[in-house]
Amino acid sequence: MSATAPAVARPRADGGAIDRRGIALLASGHFVIDATVGAVPALIPVFTAIYALSDLAASMILGASLLISSAIQPFFGMLADRRATPAFLWGGVAVAAAGLALAGVAGGYAGVLACIVGSGLGIAAFHPEAARVANAISADRKATGVAWFMLGGNAGFAVGPLIAALFIPVLDARATLVFLVPGVVVAAWLHAERRRLAVPVPPRLPRAARAVRRASTGAVALLLLVTSMRTWTQFCALALVPLLLTDERGFSDQAAGFAVVAFSGAGAAGTLAGAWLADRVGGRRMLVWSMPVVGPLLAAFILLDGAPAIVPLAAAGFVLMSSFSVTVVMGQEYMPDQLALAAGLMIGFGAIGSAPPGLAIFGALADAAGREAALWGVAALPLIGGLLALALPAGRRAGEAV
Repeated sequence: MSATAPAVARPRADGGAIDRRGIALLASGHFVIDATVGAVPALIPVFTAIYALSDLAASMILGASLLISSAIQPFFGMLADRRATPAFLWGGVAVAAAGLALAGVAGGYAGVLACIVGSGLGIAAFHPEAARVANAISADRKATGVAWFMLGGNAGFAVGPLIAALFIPVLDARATLVFLVPGVVVAAWLHAERRRLAVPVPPRLPRAARAVRRASTGAVALLLLVTSMRTWTQFCALALVPLLLTDERGFSDQAAGFAVVAFSGAGAAGTLAGAWLADRVGGRRMLVWSMPVVGPLLAAFILLDGAPAIVPLAAAGFVLMSSFSVTVVMGQEYMPDQLALAAGLMIGFGAIGSAPPGLAIFGALADAAGREAALWGVAALPLIGGLLALALPAGRRAGEAV
């Protein structure tokens, strides 16, 4: 542990400098972790064709990953709030990449689900500890540090479907094996740098400060609900848009994968833009202003046809994901002595775990009424999220200084 102390102390000593190498390490791991999730929507049409799946069954491939990676993420967060656990970082990346790689050669729908669940375990272990360390090594510029860490994840989420789309024509479902390469490389790098990332857990806050945190429970719950509306929008679009484009609008599997890349890639750029905006207008105000804009953009995608429809789809991704790092920092500021647990809740439940019910609801709606009808319902979700955000308290820092 002594080798890691200077890496933590130096940023605090010079008035707010970020440990850039540490953030780069975490962002690289986040890139691979979220690339494994991002690749799944691009692979759904392939699995659907191979195993003759319904829209509900196809949606549950993504839902299985999101459910397992979120259901136990708060548990990993509680462990990480007790002691530094760098093994969750390199081990999480290795398990997540291996699980996705094996899904492509599983040989059946049940095998695919089992491998995706295994990948989700790695995702669950990585996020809380990585977000805790990112917060700690960002010194007085936590929003900026966490935003760069989140950018790694969002970039991975964008590049994941691109990698899948490039290799699907050659390898079909076995395109998943390609993800072993970045998984092994980044896991080895994180393992080599594990001492640097073994940031000690700080002492618990005084009793009075913990009472303030407990008083913020309602605010955390409301923030989770707002985040869930964003998550339903994101993942329902990722599950249904490729199927709509391939089966009803004449896109190839590869072209539909590129559409997913446009949506997720724009979201990665939106993460940094949203952090910059929230620094100036406040997190709560940023949520209230940004989320309702997504609905009309998704409506434009539904109404347009061909390549022009991808422009509003990408714009929707940019605006939708602009609040991603903002909500994580807000949650951590509501729970200042449980940073990993806060990250586990905001990322694990809010940004990932809340997705399966939405996927089930809108997947079933797509089976019953068609994919366009389901997407019209999805377009209404950000409007609901924006209205709910109006009730969020500004707080001492959360929502104002993020």
